[in-house]
Amino acid sequence: MLQIAHVEKPRTAAVATNVTALSVSWLNGQFKAVAVVRGMIEGTWEHPGEIEGAQHFEELVREAVKQTNYRGTTISLVLAHPRLTQQLVETPPLRGQMLAKFVARQAQQQKMFEGAAAAAHQPAVSGRESQRVLLHLFPKPLLDQLVQAAQRNDLFLTSVLPSTAVLQSQLEQLPMEKNEIALLAADTGGSTTVIIGRNDGQVLLARTLASSWNTESARLAVDLSRTILFVNQQYGVAVDKGVWLFGHGTKEHFPELQRHSQVPVKLSPVEYTPFYWATEALKLKLGPMTPNFVSLELQQAPQRKTLLKVTAAITALVVVLCLLGSTWCYFQVRTARSRLTSLVAQTTLLQNRHKELQTLNAEIARKHDVVQRVIDNRAPPVPGWFLGYLSEAVPADLVVTNLHLKRERELWQFQLGGVLQPTGRPPGPATLSNAVAVLSSRLATGPFHCKIMTAGETNQTAAAKPPTVATWAARLSSTPQSEPVAESHFSLEGVMR
Repeated sequence: MLQIAHVEKPRTAAVATNVTALSVSWLNGQFKAVAVVRGMIEGTWEHPGEIEGAQHFEELVREAVKQTNYRGTTISLVLAHPRLTQQLVETPPLRGQMLAKFVARQAQQQKMFEGAAAAAHQPAVSGRESQRVLLHLFPKPLLDQLVQAAQRNDLFLTSVLPSTAVLQSQLEQLPMEKNEIALLAADTGGSTTVIIGRNDGQVLLARTLASSWNTESARLAVDLSRTILFVNQQYGVAVDKGVWLFGHGTKEHFPELQRHSQVPVKLSPVEYTPFYWATEALKLKLGPMTPNFVSLELQQAPQRKTLLKVTAAITALVVVLCLLGSTWCYFQVRTARSRLTSLVAQTTLLQNRHKELQTLNAEIARKHDVVQRVIDNRAPPVPGWFLGYLSEAVPADLVVTNLHLKRERELWQFQLGGVLQPTGRPPGPATLSNAVAVLSSRLATGPFHCKIMTAGETNQTAAAKPPTVATWAARLSSTPQSEPVAESHFSLEGVMR
């Protein structure tokens, strides 16, 4: 009794969060679409029945966008087509652009159809003395038709992948040991995609068989056996892990295929879903190791459009900022001019006011100068004060008959003379001297603190002074006194500050 071993389902990687695309699988007429936005599946759509022909791609994409409510700009396609073929090609040890040019020449030589060929390649396990690549060929007119159909829907077709590229990633999920080789066969809508490789993802061979276990199990078993024999002859290795089946109808047709097969047959542990191909295609990292029929220039078209939009937005923003800046500068200039006009008018008014104030200030200065001159040239009121004090300080026995007061530098010099107050009786000998002594004391101790000069001091002061013309004339005009001055007269000289 045949038993099917149940293997634990491997964990599959999720779609990267930076991925936004409409992924389409078109496998021999079966059209399915998955809309992914930032790594999350937003909608799915499957066309009822089978539809073939590149001329229908435009309307299929339009309907898929509508049904999935897709709002992105990129689209990827997983393709299984009768005219999509694979060839194992040996190449010189080339890399980069040199290898790409060599593969392009081989594509034109290896094609099995008329017209130009679009080529994509991926590395295969090489021999000791040779380098091998797996060459995928597809008619270029059909590829251009697909690209243009996407463009008419305002989308960019960034990848057209053969189904073998998606199936290759499943090799790493098979329960195999290192360096073990297995054949993985997947149903692709009436055909069978076959890939032989190791669990590290390295591929020895990939091809598409026209038969399927859903229609011709016996024929498919024969084709699988021939493929294994070819790998054994080409690489000298055995497919020791047998055949793994994946896809629609595997459980139903597994016993029949096992009966016709000469190697062990197993079911793939990877769970099959109707949108497996479209979803897994988004998990692939596009690069030199992934076969993609779309050129690098077309792959970068969305980035160029985004860059163009960003550049246009930045340019528009800069223009708007420049306009705003110009407008702000214009209003600032207008405001500055208005303020300048106002300031000029205020300056004129202030200048006129300044002239008026200068005139008034000059007039006030002139008057102040006149007042100051009057104040500075006016004699101090000391003589008046001194005269007033004499009215109190002179004793009742004396009468002041002459007073001479003048200022020299900081000192006031005075000469005071007078007689005794007439009383009708002859004065005593001491009356005059006592009265003069009282007067001298009052002048010396009073508010003026006068210094009474003696006869010697008076003569020294007179001798110290140079004679003047007035003094000389006075001396000439004076007559010598023959008689002494009466004892009733007195004379005082002194200084005060």
